[in-house]
Amino acid sequence: MAYTPEQVVGVAGSSVFLKATPPPNFHVRETIWRSLMPSEELVATLYKGKAEIQYQSRFYGRTRLHDNFTLEIHPVDLEDAGVFSVLLVDTTGKMKQQAFGLKVYDTVSTPVIRVFTEERDVNSSSESCTLFLTCFAASRTNVTYDWAGLGGQSGPRPKHWLMEEGRVLRIKLDPERDLQASYTCTAFNAVSRKSAAIDLRDTCQRGSEGKTETGLRFRDVLLIVIPVASFFFLLAALLCVCYKQRSGKKMSYAVPGNEPIPL
Repeated sequence: MAYTPEQVVGVAGSSVFLKATPPPNFHVRETIWRSLMPSEELVATLYKGKAEIQYQSRFYGRTRLHDNFTLEIHPVDLEDAGVFSVLLVDTTGKMKQQAFGLKVYDTVSTPVIRVFTEERDVNSSSESCTLFLTCFAASRTNVTYDWAGLGGQSGPRPKHWLMEEGRVLRIKLDPERDLQASYTCTAFNAVSRKSAAIDLRDTCQRGSEGKTETGLRFRDVLLIVIPVASFFFLLAALLCVCYKQRSGKKMSYAVPGNEPIPL
């Protein structure tokens, strides 16, 4: 008989409950819990009020069958996701079957936002500043990212572009107007949601000042190195000239008879 599984969501590391619901006036005598997907396994049974959960399935040691026929799995993990079924049999032999589709999610960590400044073109007359904001939250399951900023408005605006499925936000700011901008990144899935905020106050100015200071230091080095190098170059040239002049002089020595002999 075809049936639609009831969807159940679990959080990795915690308990998940699959609750059987017998019809009215249905006196349960037997309960049989099975895992159907990804593999078929017997998980737990109850017969005449006596529960048996020690089956050698992948749930061994992690299951409990409650008095209301609810199956508890603790701790549940991502690999436990799948389809489960419970068969209820009453004292007259009538049967009632239910199915459950279990999805397990990992919680997301608090996201971390990093800021990267796009290098400006020195020949460009534009004063705009382009930033890249990256957001990352650790999780073993898929994470969705959402950005909010500038008065809490969500989503990209004319100066905002979402990239890498929302993990990266490209921003073009006007240093004269947008220096107070702040942004919030929210990472979430079906079971958890975490946010982090960043203030871009003076970020563009700091980048520009850093470049200016670097340029000044570089010019200072040139002002020192060039004169010193020139001095040593002139000194070496002078020594070379003196050496050539000295080596080019005629030399003589005296011999008996006091007659100098030129060499």
